[in-house]
Amino acid sequence: MRRTVLFLGTVLLFTMVASFAFAEEKADTSKMQTVKINGIKEFNAEKFLKKTPLDTDKIVFNTFYLKPRQILPFHKHPATDELFYIVEGTGEFTVGNASAIVGPTSAVYGPANVFHGLINSGNAEMAVISVQAPKPVEYTAAENATIICPVCKQELILKEGVKEGDIYICPRCGAKLKVSKTKDGKWIGTPQ
Repeated sequence: MRRTVLFLGTVLLFTMVASFAFAEEKADTSKMQTVKINGIKEFNAEKFLKKTPLDTDKIVFNTFYLKPRQILPFHKHPATDELFYIVEGTGEFTVGNASAIVGPTSAVYGPANVFHGLINSGNAEMAVISVQAPKPVEYTAAENATIICPVCKQELILKEGVKEGDIYICPRCGAKLKVSKTKDGKWIGTPQ
């Protein structure tokens, strides 16, 4: 089932990009936009980088570059769908209440108004392409939506509707963590 969803997401992503490109070509070839993705590839030791090499009146085409352990925070777009394609690297993607380890050639669909986020839980740099539509793209960040694995210090995204006592497995070190809240309302993970 997961492979079918990933395959359909990939097909949808490329169908959307291809149909957009064809429509633009028919309308006016002088408006063609091109970019060499490897030419803009860049990583930052402090935080993930987002670049928007193509942005039209209908869609936004983004690239994300994450070093190991970096995170694309849990967020949602109230009226915009987002499709992700993993070019290189491995990480844990969370959409709503589901998480999956994804790697090169995987595609992930983040429907409108559903929280989604990504952790580069691998040991190599991660490059991801994202297509968002329709515009305008609004962004809402999730509050108090992560914990830090006390074993390896990897940041983990908590799923929507997390409850005290839920168990999470760290995608980096495999530690089994039981989540609870501190007195100040922050989530923590305790090894089990």
